[in-house]
Amino acid sequence: MQRWTVFILFCVSSIVASAQLHPPRLRPSPYFGSITGLSYADFDELGKHNYDRMFGEKNPLVYTAKAGYIDIGHLRESADRARYLFDICYHNIRKGRKSFSYKVIEPAIYKVTLEYPDNWSQLSEADRQKAAREVAIDLGQHLAQQTTIWHEIITWYGYASTGLLSEHNSSFSWEDGYSDLLGTKLGAMALRENSKTYNKAMTEIIERELEKLDPQSESTAKKATKAIQGKWFTGRYPFMTMKKRNFDVGFDDHEISPFCVPDIVDNAEELPCSVPQLEESLSEHGFAMELELTPKSKQRKQVLKIIYPNGGGKTLRPAEHFPKIIDHIRELAVEDVGEDVDSPTLD
Repeated sequence: MQRWTVFILFCVSSIVASAQLHPPRLRPSPYFGSITGLSYADFDELGKHNYDRMFGEKNPLVYTAKAGYIDIGHLRESADRARYLFDICYHNIRKGRKSFSYKVIEPAIYKVTLEYPDNWSQLSEADRQKAAREVAIDLGQHLAQQTTIWHEIITWYGYASTGLLSEHNSSFSWEDGYSDLLGTKLGAMALRENSKTYNKAMTEIIERELEKLDPQSESTAKKATKAIQGKWFTGRYPFMTMKKRNFDVGFDDHEISPFCVPDIVDNAEELPCSVPQLEESLSEHGFAMELELTPKSKQRKQVLKIIYPNGGGKTLRPAEHFPKIIDHIRELAVEDVGEDVDSPTLD
């Protein structure tokens, strides 16, 4: 009887553990000059969003008139990062914890330090739960974008998500930053649609929000790639060379401007993607937050040296340090290919 009790408890604990949200998964992302050729699709061929597994999803490049290329794989993964980090933040806020740490995909440890409203303990349970959910959604979206920026930074220095080939050539590629930010925003939208499952909400939201960007046909996407071949990139993976990169992650003017290929869509009006202001949204609920990052990948020494040229530093504060790191990386790119490295021209 005792053995059966232990066995039953083990099974129950296993079920509970497996029900917990696992970290977001990597999506195979199409990029220019790949071995197998680029993956494109028309707007109505994207399939259904699936947090847990790849079945039902399609993750091609979609070309839009207002935002240029959208990498659907990046968009989905970034949305799932926002969902995952929402869960972590919500759990810790409900526990009243003032600091907590987490990992996502890239090797790094993030530490969040929270300040709660002075009257937090006096609020009703319902009011605390409502505020915790809203704050956690905003935090999840913000923290998710920071992880995507960190991904671009360390891939510049050769980080490989798969552990095999360096991703330097795709670091700060022209579609990544916009696709990542848009994905985190769509993930937050999906979390606010409580009447639907996350996957169903994301499937509908992707369709609805991409429609606003005026998605073009697969043939137009191929036309755009033909126009930039040799000018924005040369060669084929893994021997490709990137000649254009988009270093805009929204730190300066709180929006990311798209990289649209000139003369592909007539009279196209570009639509920047706005970066939600976390401090404002947190202050509405009486919260404040600080974020610290401890790099763990082998690229950490190269990155930390930018901030701590004399050594000694082991952590980064993204709000303060990421802009300086990206400026340094841009300077290196300018030395390599020229001042117009981050200008979407065909000259």
